[in-house]
Amino acid sequence: MYYNSEIGYIDLLRDALTNGEKKKTRNGYVISIFGSMINFKDINISFPLITTKKVFFRGIVEELLWFLRGSTNANELKSKNIHIWDGNSSREYLDSIGLDYPEGELGPVYGWQWRNFGKEYDNYTDSDSSVSTDTDSDTYSDNYIYTDSDIENTGIDQLKYILEELSKDNNSRRAVLSAWNPMDLKKMALPPCHILYIFNRSSKGLSCHMTLRSSDLFLGLPFNIASTALLTQILAYVLHIEAYEISLSICDAHIYEEHKPQVNRQIDNEIYNFPKVIIKKNAPDISLSACEKIKWIENLKYEDFELSNYKSHASLSAIMK
Repeated sequence: MYYNSEIGYIDLLRDALTNGEKKKTRNGYVISIFGSMINFKDINISFPLITTKKVFFRGIVEELLWFLRGSTNANELKSKNIHIWDGNSSREYLDSIGLDYPEGELGPVYGWQWRNFGKEYDNYTDSDSSVSTDTDSDTYSDNYIYTDSDIENTGIDQLKYILEELSKDNNSRRAVLSAWNPMDLKKMALPPCHILYIFNRSSKGLSCHMTLRSSDLFLGLPFNIASTALLTQILAYVLHIEAYEISLSICDAHIYEEHKPQVNRQIDNEIYNFPKVIIKKNAPDISLSACEKIKWIENLKYEDFELSNYKSHASLSAIMK
């Protein structure tokens, strides 16, 4: 099924409730449908932050910047009063899946794969609780000191690769970012849900097609929509072009049984116009290298973003599964 904008998101919730199949999964019963797509255009002036309930914009920004810095430690978010990764980084949870990382460490999850794809994750020693953000280093160290043998396998910085592909004048179809690395799945506290981003540059601006292998429609998808739009906007900004469109392909789209009352409330809410997101920090010069643009991205802060004219209904809380 194909859906457009927030009207489409509400229709997707309805379709899942009406036509979904009830399944027992690893973390509870869901109502699930398979194979959907949702699209949002003109994201530079109509930022897709869902309005039928209030969405935690600061959490979206901080999590995305955390990914982009290559961080894998949830304590960095926790210190900013953002707790979306607490459950998957607790001592109890890590022990339950056989990972002996320090509490808060998630293993080679999104940030690692985005910035170090293919780099060996095993060789580390415990360090202090500080988080290194040394952007002059060839490797990113988060709560660990990496050995010489680790450095020899530097992996692929996919952010650098994407910026270089999108800077070419050949209309590249190879600007692809992947978080799905089968070699590392057993080392991750949670396998990635948003697994593939493909960027396209056209006369209308920069677009992104993102694939989700699994999507919690009530709690997760609004975050993923806005995060994909913000990532596209940041990349477009450093490339000095407009951000245009995002599309999300959703494989297993599901609603947890515990979320049904909140979903029914949300469906009945009026849809408002989308807000606008403004990046207040001056963009890096277009002539700078990809590495210099990445340093600019790594130094972004929540305060560098302005959310303008966001009108929404009240937040609807639900248990995170």
